[in-house]
Amino acid sequence: MLYAVAEIAIFMVVATIVGFLLGRVTKRSASGVSGDNDSELTNAQTALREIEAERADLKEQLRDAKERIRLLASEATAAEKTEDFAAARRKWQEKLAAAEAQADRLRATIAERDNRIAALASGQVPEHDPALGDVGYSHSAGSFAETKIFFSEDDE
Repeated sequence: MLYAVAEIAIFMVVATIVGFLLGRVTKRSASGVSGDNDSELTNAQTALREIEAERADLKEQLRDAKERIRLLASEATAAEKTEDFAAARRKWQEKLAAAEAQADRLRATIAERDNRIAALASGQVPEHDPALGDVGYSHSAGSFAETKIFFSEDDE
C-alpha cells in the first residue's frame, strides 16, 4: 500500500514540475508575441479614435451643408425676384391707370355739378349737355326725400 501511495505521489510531483516548466516556457514565448500585439492594438485603437473623430466632423459638415441647401432652396433666385417684381409692377401700373381714369371721371362729374350749382345759384336754368349724360346724378334721391310716407291714417 505504501508503494502505491509513493508511486502516486512521485508521479504527481513530476507532473507538477513538468507542468510548471511548460507553463514558464509557453508564457515567455506568448509574452514576446503579446508585446507586438499590444503595440498593434494601441495603434489600431488610436487610428479608430481618429477615424471616429473624423466621422463626427464629417457628419457635422454634412448637417451644415444640408441646412445651407435647404435655406438656398427656399430663397428665390434673382431671376425669380425680377419676374415677380415685373409682374407686381405691371399689376400696380394697371391699378394706377384705373384709379387715374376713375379720378378723371370724378373730376369731370364734380366740374359738371359745380357748373350746375353755379347756374342754379345765379338763377339761370342750367343747360344739359347730352354728351356728358347723367353720370353721377340721381334724380330719384331728391324726389324720394321730398315724399311723405304714410304708414297709417294717424300719421297724416
